[in-house]
Amino acid sequence: MWSPSTRPIDWDRLIAKRPTVLATIDDMPAYLLKPEVLALLDEEKHPTYRLILDLMWTTGARISEVLALTPSSFVDDGYDFGVILKTLKQRPGRPSKKALQRSPKRYVPILDRLLQDRIQSYLYAGHFRKTARIFPMARQTVNRHIHALVERVGGADFRITSHTFRHSFAIHLLLHGRPLKYVSQLLG
Repeated sequence: MWSPSTRPIDWDRLIAKRPTVLATIDDMPAYLLKPEVLALLDEEKHPTYRLILDLMWTTGARISEVLALTPSSFVDDGYDFGVILKTLKQRPGRPSKKALQRSPKRYVPILDRLLQDRIQSYLYAGHFRKTARIFPMARQTVNRHIHALVERVGGADFRITSHTFRHSFAIHLLLHGRPLKYVSQLLG
């Protein structure tokens, strides 16, 4: 039986149709498709920024959620590997300890073995305290870095920010036939 996840995706066609989709669907956020995200990831050579981009693309996390990660946010129980994200919505600046304590949490599995290895290597090499943030920077710093990265790969037809990776994650799951309810739960 045919399902959306078994049919090959024509990425070139979807990229060509995106301007029409963005222009005709109300409140449709800008998004990247898998080949575009992979091109950005391939171009990124700085291990910290590469890991931030990987985590946003793989988990659909908000930039504030990624910047709030600590070594104890990652779960490896011998069977599954994933990250526990604390929902932090649109608050300016870094999240306070008080905000982190009252935030709802969600678990997002990380299935990519190479990404699991990169996370574990980054944590090992960084010698982080269990509760220390592993990315001590502001969201503006990440967005400036993303803009420079986009320019290095030739630019884009729309503005790409850290939030674009969140939308790209959602579109990717929907294109692969994941139910909207599941996507919504992963996005928190």
